[in-house]
Amino acid sequence: MRICHIGLNHKTAPVELRERLAVGEHEIAEILQHRIENPAIREAALLSTCNRVEMTVVTHDPDAAIAAVHEWFADKAGMDMEDVCEHLYTHTAEGAIQHLFRVASGLDSLVLGEPQILGQVKASYEQALSAGTAGHVLHRLYQSTFSAAKRARSETGIGKQSVNVSSCAVELARRIFGDLAGKTVLLMGAGEMAELAARHLKGNGCTDILVANRTLKRAQNLALEFEGHALTMEQLPDYLDAADIVLSSTGASTFVLLPDAVQSAMQKRRGRPMFLVDIAVPRDIDPRIGEVDGAYLYDIDDLQQVVQGNVEHREQEAGLADNIIIEETAEFLRWLKSLESVPLIRSIQQQMEIRRSEEVEKALRYMKDFDAGQLEAVERFSKALMKRYLHPTLSTLKKLPDDIEGDLLMGAATRLLDIESSGHEPASPHTLQKGHNEHSSG
Repeated sequence: MRICHIGLNHKTAPVELRERLAVGEHEIAEILQHRIENPAIREAALLSTCNRVEMTVVTHDPDAAIAAVHEWFADKAGMDMEDVCEHLYTHTAEGAIQHLFRVASGLDSLVLGEPQILGQVKASYEQALSAGTAGHVLHRLYQSTFSAAKRARSETGIGKQSVNVSSCAVELARRIFGDLAGKTVLLMGAGEMAELAARHLKGNGCTDILVANRTLKRAQNLALEFEGHALTMEQLPDYLDAADIVLSSTGASTFVLLPDAVQSAMQKRRGRPMFLVDIAVPRDIDPRIGEVDGAYLYDIDDLQQVVQGNVEHREQEAGLADNIIIEETAEFLRWLKSLESVPLIRSIQQQMEIRRSEEVEKALRYMKDFDAGQLEAVERFSKALMKRYLHPTLSTLKKLPDDIEGDLLMGAATRLLDIESSGHEPASPHTLQKGHNEHSSG
């Protein structure tokens, strides 16, 4: 059994490709359920954020499973397989586990150590549970992931300073304007990223904050917290010219802000520049707006320059966190290999006991004059001999390496001991989901 992790992120793919692959929450269940219809894929989970789209699968046939996931990426992007694959990375076995642990710990993020990613990984696990595609292996994998991330953040300093994408966007604005005091800010979207941005902007002296959202109530709640003003998206054209800084992070699937609206706003601003940062994927702000005179547009990939200035002081702590990830990965691999060897060990024990009993039964035909004590001695002797004979094999199977050597040893034990398939399989995704629901309702 193998875990494979296939995906792309801000390091391997531009925002134009990532937004083609962005997956809405309402799509995830259907995507995952279609993946496990493939005989090669037993379990599956999908993580889609502004900086990455990644799929984790459990499989007995890694090559077939990886090919199936590659095909999904190409279909979703509407591109040729070769064009998409050049941006994809594929991790298997130890590499897949280690990569997921690093992602959840914030070690693979655009902003090193940012805390939001752990919540997003937890959400992806819950979505797989709800879709019925997370079984015994993924359940244990994600519990280990959360444990590794918790250790990395609590035992090192990677998460001590509050740095995230929103704070980097505000830092970029500060570099352009110098002093943000007295600047008017327009937030498009009222989610977590908008709230974080508002907090940083307020801390940098911005006093006038406008919040525009599709749901007015959410805009009002955020605006109230920061003494701002709430708008509907329909009201944007009436207030856009007031904004010195526009920061957008909606969940829209199409552009929310178009060139004509910004062109009109810039005419009203009479030469005063407007700074726009789009941290959404798919993007909210039409990139053609960058061609409007006086409008300076940045997207999430443009934040790299700011991030580099904030990363040096965390690199040492990241090295310590990686050591924790290595420890946690080794622990999970031991469990995963035991999942494969335990049914085999059980089969060996059961089938050898059957054979021992058969041989003792045959021998008893020649022991008709033995009393109960002598018969008991024969029974004990046969069990002891079998145990001694099997001990080296069973000890080796309990400590199998998670590589081709481990697979070869299991195959050799099965063949040499003439063991039939035990039929013991890990819990199916549906079995685990039922248990999860019963536990939740209890």
